[in-house]
Amino acid sequence: MPNIQTKNKVSTDKLLQATANLSSQELENFVSQAIVLRAKRNAPNIPKTEAELLLKINQGLSQKQQKRFDELAEKLASETIMSDEREEFLKLTDKIEKQDAKRIEFLGELAEIRQITLNNLLHDLNIVQT
Repeated sequence: MPNIQTKNKVSTDKLLQATANLSSQELENFVSQAIVLRAKRNAPNIPKTEAELLLKINQGLSQKQQKRFDELAEKLASETIMSDEREEFLKLTDKIEKQDAKRIEFLGELAEIRQITLNNLLHDLNIVQT
């Protein structure tokens, strides 16, 4: 991963320009690390276990997979989806559902650690129930 060495404060624009050169995987890693950094700044005393669970809770599809899912969903809605695309869409949907199930599991673990109900945790994290 490219390293940025600084002695002075880097502007947001320069930082964004530097991240534009990262590969997709490096960008995903960078964003995950930035989320952890933000969480630490907002709650510097958050235990490592909770921070790790929050990272897992916030994981989703890669940008590439999300883009493809959105494309296929649009084709499905407009009834222009081909049978092989429908199969791909179903596989991505299955992956999302499995991630959601794991997310609920991680939320339950976090609620248990914090000794609060799942509903209170969802409220604390501003997660909207649908």
